[in-house]
Amino acid sequence: MSLPIYRWSAGDVSNEQLRHGHLVPARGCREAASVGFDGFSGYVSGPRPALPAGAFSLVASLAVAAYPWNLCPLLDLMTLERDGGESGFSLALDDRGRPRFSIVTSTGLHVVNSEAALELYRWHDVVAIYEPGVAIRLLLDGREIGRASVSGTYRPPEAAELLIGKTRHEIIPTGPIRPYAHLPITVYFDGLIEAIEILPGAGAPTLGAGSSAAADIAPRRLPAGPAGPGRFGATYEHLKYYDAWDRRWRVGEHPDVLVRFDREDYRVVFWRGTNYIPCWVSGDGIWYTNEFNETWGNGATGCAEPMSDKHCAYSHVRIIESHEARVVVHWRYALVDVLGVRPRQDPVSGWTDFTDEVYTIYPDGSAIRSITLHSTQPMESHEFQESIVVMGPGQRPEDVLELAPVTLANMAGEAHTYSWVNGRPRQLPEPPRANIALINTRSAQRPYMIVSDAPCLTRDDGPQPSPLFPPYHHETLSEGQTFPWWNHWPTSDIPSDGRRAVAADRASHSSVLTGSEWADYQVTPTSRQRLMLHGMTGQKAEELVPLAAAWLSPPTASGAEVSFDPAEKAYVLDAAANVTFSLAASDEQPILNPAFILRGCKGSVEVTVDGRPLPSGAGLRQGWRHSAERSDLVLWIELTATEPTQFGFAVRG
Repeated sequence: MSLPIYRWSAGDVSNEQLRHGHLVPARGCREAASVGFDGFSGYVSGPRPALPAGAFSLVASLAVAAYPWNLCPLLDLMTLERDGGESGFSLALDDRGRPRFSIVTSTGLHVVNSEAALELYRWHDVVAIYEPGVAIRLLLDGREIGRASVSGTYRPPEAAELLIGKTRHEIIPTGPIRPYAHLPITVYFDGLIEAIEILPGAGAPTLGAGSSAAADIAPRRLPAGPAGPGRFGATYEHLKYYDAWDRRWRVGEHPDVLVRFDREDYRVVFWRGTNYIPCWVSGDGIWYTNEFNETWGNGATGCAEPMSDKHCAYSHVRIIESHEARVVVHWRYALVDVLGVRPRQDPVSGWTDFTDEVYTIYPDGSAIRSITLHSTQPMESHEFQESIVVMGPGQRPEDVLELAPVTLANMAGEAHTYSWVNGRPRQLPEPPRANIALINTRSAQRPYMIVSDAPCLTRDDGPQPSPLFPPYHHETLSEGQTFPWWNHWPTSDIPSDGRRAVAADRASHSSVLTGSEWADYQVTPTSRQRLMLHGMTGQKAEELVPLAAAWLSPPTASGAEVSFDPAEKAYVLDAAANVTFSLAASDEQPILNPAFILRGCKGSVEVTVDGRPLPSGAGLRQGWRHSAERSDLVLWIELTATEPTQFGFAVRG
């Protein structure tokens, strides 16, 4: 076998071959070592090698962790018209992991593409061969996968330097949804390279055994904390994804928030990789979120939303309460586009749209999502809900969603399940006055949401007599897809608010409902608030009616001044030495795991239910909410009742 004209390998320590960005050592396939390219900054550059006239071959031994956002050179010695003229050659991978070899001759640019893709996380040998006046060829693991005729005289490269693992110029990622909000980037290789060679002659190199072996690339799994149930409560965590991604974040030791439950293995995750957009995660790892506020126009390029806040410059999360009775987490964010522009700027104050979301979460997994939009134009077009499943590498929408992904129910217990098998429906009219939605993921624990069934004002259809749950049908699907599929979010930092996914190589997401509308809870000239009860369940949609009724039509109290706050899903009363009252529960107004807030409480509390003492423990949980002005005691009682029930609270100082 001829000696290489050029060779770079993991063991190359030449001062001429410069390593840039984040490159790390890894195990090799045939050789002892390889180099890990991080996909964000790592590449190699070197002087242009002297290439003799005649045939030559390129050989690259590599393993891919994620396919590039667009064509990414493995070895690049090509110049284009923008560089002053076309010359040289380039061996690259496209966005589906398919090799491509390009070469410039006196008759122009010649390209050979392959339809064969490199399998992720495995070693492969890619060979490109140039035979002057005959053909250019591609081989993958010794098998020819592409051939094209070539004419003319080869134009030697005029590039100032050779590049490995990086584009010479910025390039627009493939698959844009809105091209004006999908901007050019430098594309870097994400994976391992053991060696790259340029050999004289057109004979295909004889490669040793070892291709298609597993590569030294750790699996990339969305982080959701320890498996299984845990102590109920919220904790600050550092949820780690994979090293090359984690190291880019300029954060401290506790950037994320995790909420776990002691009786269930699902959890709520507030992670910087989703820009702190809260996700319910089932015990078997299916992620789901009910979205956020979103707006358009008024200075925004594309969508203005926390999805586009790639570095979480405006998106922040903090724990307000975490005790035995409940968890309260506050998520605040700005509505911002991919250029960092915040639209709807107030001409006097300079303020733009911000949102405060408060998640009040109880031990049984029921949670209130209180969404307060702050805006100079709160009644203009803003979205409050979209049913989004979030997937990690290796997952597709069809892996996590049933083909009948949505069941709607109303307060009468009527339900209807909608199938996407014959295409996405454009409307979901049944049952009438539906206010309960169950998202049918491929899990025993499925996300649900409950909203008021009162009339509402919608952004597109004006006043409506009841909530609306529009299916997501805005965009065309690729062949073989049942659901839309994007990977510009989560975890990605490309400047895009919409990129179609073509492979399960990266974290991604899909939607089944979008722009759901329901009644506002409170509206002011500069704010708009809506409430949602949501969580995870193993029940059918119609079986959630008692939970909905207990929140939307709570039993009235008598015997003391007690009010019900739907934003906290709790009865509120002033603490006293002894207070006794009844809740007029019925089938239509049931009691279901009620919470109570005793304002200004100055000691421990003894609880009775229908005159019987209720000891503290799993069925009676207590926790304090302190402020500078007073301390409130929060109680959560595990209790179901459809008959009038008496409660007694005795404060013991």
